[in-house]
Amino acid sequence: MGEHPQVSAVSAIVNRGLPLKAYVFRNYRLTPGVRSHYLGDCKYKMWQAIRASSAAPGYFQEFVLGKDLHQDGGLLINNPTALAIHECKCLWPNTPLQCVLSLGTGRYETAGKNGTTYTSLKAKLTNVISSATDTEEVHTMLDALLPPDTYFRFNPYMSEDIALHESRAEKLNFLKAEGERYLERNEYKLRKAASVLGREKSKVQRVAEWAKLKADMYKGLPLISKL
Repeated sequence: MGEHPQVSAVSAIVNRGLPLKAYVFRNYRLTPGVRSHYLGDCKYKMWQAIRASSAAPGYFQEFVLGKDLHQDGGLLINNPTALAIHECKCLWPNTPLQCVLSLGTGRYETAGKNGTTYTSLKAKLTNVISSATDTEEVHTMLDALLPPDTYFRFNPYMSEDIALHESRAEKLNFLKAEGERYLERNEYKLRKAASVLGREKSKVQRVAEWAKLKADMYKGLPLISKL
């Protein structure tokens, strides 16, 4: 367990009734007796995990695995940072977090209107979807709860709303330039995150990982990624 990165991807199961169920594709197994809050397994291939977790409605068809119908995990968990922390606690329950790095895809905020006229159905649905897939609420919560110099979030404001399916070179170059300007403005924060990530693991972390590795070897759990 301790010799390779622990990686996961999340999808949304849409055919098990409401509310929708999050499903975590893992390249690791949890220790017997430890249960994650989320459904999931490590029995699938990498391409299946990618296909299921990226099946965004309107862009890719739902993906069938067994008896489940999977769509993009962003329908439920568009910012999976809290899920990742939960999974870490399942893997290493007694190990303190050293660094949590959250990378956003950029955000664009439209100007609000103060009028009280009724909106169209299309506008209402757009607002509901936008709110349901918001990523910043999770960020606000984690920023308040996690220890200082442990949690870092990078998510630039965009001066233009770029569609998910955009492929024009000039628009992609625009996104690149926006990202570069954001990093220049946040150079200190970036250097701080790099410094924390570069620290050696504490003795508590090393001992915990060593103990878990030995326990998994003793129990015969797989030590190599299946994804």
